Amino acid sequence: MRKNLIWAAVGTTAVVAAVLFWTVGPVKAGLALGGLATATLATANIRHARRRDAAGPDGAAAPPDRWSHLISGLADASTPPQITACMEQARFATVWDAARTWAGGLVLWHVTAYPSAWTARAHDAAAYGAWAGDLIAAAIVDSAREDGLDTGDGNALLGLGLDRPASRLTDLRTALAALTRDADTPTRYIETAQHLSALAAGDADQQAAALFTAGIARQVLAAHADEGTVLGDRIPALAQWEATRTIWHHRPAHGPYRGARPLADQSEHVDLLAAALLHHRQAGSTGPPRQERAYRLHRAALDDRVALLWPDPPPGELAALADQSARRLLEWDRTQPDASRADCHQARWYDRPREYVRHAYRQDMAVDAEA
Repeated sequence: MRKNLIWAAVGTTAVVAAVLFWTVGPVKAGLALGGLATATLATANIRHARRRDAAGPDGAAAPPDRWSHLISGLADASTPPQITACMEQARFATVWDAARTWAGGLVLWHVTAYPSAWTARAHDAAAYGAWAGDLIAAAIVDSAREDGLDTGDGNALLGLGLDRPASRLTDLRTALAALTRDADTPTRYIETAQHLSALAAGDADQQAAALFTAGIARQVLAAHADEGTVLGDRIPALAQWEATRTIWHHRPAHGPYRGARPLADQSEHVDLLAAALLHHRQAGSTGPPRQERAYRLHRAALDDRVALLWPDPPPGELAALADQSARRLLEWDRTQPDASRADCHQARWYDRPREYVRHAYRQDMAVDAEA
C-alpha cells in the first residue's frame, strides 16, 4: 500500500526512461523481469508489473519475454547446460513456431545486452519488441526456405546462417515483403505487416516508428551474427539468459553483495529513488543530496550486480554501463564534504571504480544494520 501511494504521487513519471536513460538505467530496458515490459512502468504497483507476463499489443505476436514457454520441458531445466540441452533438442509443430521461438529469444537477449539501442522507444518497448520479433521470424523462415532448412519440426533452423535473415531486413520495404511472401504465413504476421505499412504511410512520427522497428530487427540479427555464425551458435547465450532470469527472481545475493536485498527488490528500490529525484527536478529543485547519493549508490550497485550475473565478459554494454555508473558515484562522492566518505579519494579506486561501489555499498549496509 505504501509503495502504491508513492507511485500515485509521482504518477507516470517513470515513463521518461527514454529522456533520462542514465537515470532509469539499462536494467529497466533489459533485465526488467518482464523482459520487454518497460511499457508497464506507469502502473501503480511496479512489483506486480515486473513479475507478471507482459501482455502483447493488439495485432502483434506474443511478447518476446514469453519465447521460452514455447520450448517443451524447459520449465524443468535450471542450469545453463541443462537449458542448452533442452533448447538443442527442441522440436516444433511448424517451422513458423520454431522461427517465432528463436526470434523472441534473440530479441530478448539483445534488449538485455544492448539496452541503449531501445532507449528511443523504451516507453512502449514491448510492442516494438514483438513487431521486431515478427520481422525476424519471417526473415528466418524466408531464408530457411531458400536454403532448404524449413523442415517440419524446425530443428534445421539451427544451421541457418544469421547473415541470411539479416539480409532480408536491410530496409522496411524488404522486411515487409518477407512478412507476406509465403501463402502459409500465419495471420499474426500479416496483421503486423499491415500495421507497419499503415505506420509507414502516416505522419513523421509514425514513419519513424516503422523505420525503428525494421532497424532494431536488423540490429538484433547483426549483434547475434557478430557472436556466432549460425543460429545454433547462439543457444548457449540464450540459455545463459534463461538461467539469469531465474537467478534474478530467486537466487540470494552472494559474493561482494552477500546479505544485500534480492536483485528484484533492489531494482524496485532504484525505480522509486529515480522517480523521487525526477519529481524534484520537475518541481525545479535538485532534491536532497542524501537522496541523490542514495540513488547513485544503488544504481551503481544494481548495474554491477547485473553484470556479475553473466560469465566474464558480460554481453553487450553491461560491463561498460556498470563502469559508467560506478564512476558517477565516485565522482559524486569526491565533490561532497561528508567526512564519512573521505576514503573515496584513495588512488586505488581510480582504476577500479566498481570495487569502490562494492566498498561503499558494504558501508551503507553496515549503517543500515546499526540503525
